[in-house]
Amino acid sequence: MHNVDKNTILSINLKAIAKNYKTIKKKVGNKNIVAASVKADAYGLGVKKVSQVLIKNGCKHFFVATTDEAIELRKTNKIISIFILNGLVTNDLSLIQKYKLTPVINNLRQLKKIELFQTRNKIKLDIALHFDTGMSRLGLDKNETDTLIGNKEILIKYSNVVLVMSHLACADNKKSNKNKKQLKKFIDIKENFPNCIHSIANSGGILLGKDYHLNMVRPGISLYGGDSQKSEKNIYKNVITLKSKLIQIREIYKNDTVGYGATFKAKSKMKIGTLAFGYADGFNRLFSNNYSIYYKNKKLSILGRVSMDLITINLTKIKDLKNIENEEFEIISDRFSINEISKLINTIPYEILTNLGKRYQRRYIS
Repeated sequence: MHNVDKNTILSINLKAIAKNYKTIKKKVGNKNIVAASVKADAYGLGVKKVSQVLIKNGCKHFFVATTDEAIELRKTNKIISIFILNGLVTNDLSLIQKYKLTPVINNLRQLKKIELFQTRNKIKLDIALHFDTGMSRLGLDKNETDTLIGNKEILIKYSNVVLVMSHLACADNKKSNKNKKQLKKFIDIKENFPNCIHSIANSGGILLGKDYHLNMVRPGISLYGGDSQKSEKNIYKNVITLKSKLIQIREIYKNDTVGYGATFKAKSKMKIGTLAFGYADGFNRLFSNNYSIYYKNKKLSILGRVSMDLITINLTKIKDLKNIENEEFEIISDRFSINEISKLINTIPYEILTNLGKRYQRRYIS
């Protein structure tokens, strides 16, 4: 169990996650399966709580990265389908059988391995097949794809193929030609596997339109309130709020400097405050002298560098500092969401979300 710091509170709104799931469901229609990507501990928000709320709202298919993540999720629910994106990376194939997990087969070597395991144990297991249509990361490449399609009956004797999938490289950019090229390649491949689920759309792919929806979509960041496309227009609800209380207030004078490297220098006497979070909590150093925090409706800027466990803010705008130490300051919220703040440091909302540390006190709103 992690010790949590009561001064900084991360609130995770499970109702907003449910609402985002329903928004996607509405977009793709009732016949389409909406599976949830809950890898990396549900993007850092807690896989147990997040999967429970999604199951309650009708989600039956989940994607994780590793076998360990899959086993952890299986322990919370016996019925859901769980797909392992990194594929057959465990040497202990009996875990796949024991926990009824579905590995996403990424190459012919993995396929041979699981076929052999089934032959020896006289069993039939569910598998997914991942075809690389242009990401060059995971999945069967062009040569392996041709080999498999040409020798399907020989290479797949025991495995029950429940899902055929691919992954879009440029779904964040509606104008990219690569999306259409990948879709066309995938449609040609999926014709060879007619009686199973077909899926190419991640969060960004969902917004490319119904041609990409096929019969399963696999949202991740959209469920957690993050934008998946450039210039996305507030389709999904913000899920997290991060608030912190002051642990110290002080006065500094003209020419006093703040923080490591003395990167902020006071032009006159001013009041400053210290909050208990820093880059060890996933608050990036690039926010140094480049971020504002809200207190009620006042915008207060960060002064100096973000350090490991602390940041310093300008309190000059606040007239009454007497009772402020127990008040909460908003770091991330509806008015300053992971989408806005990621632009400040030229990153993506995924990175902001998954970096949020484990030291915050967590509150789930349901």
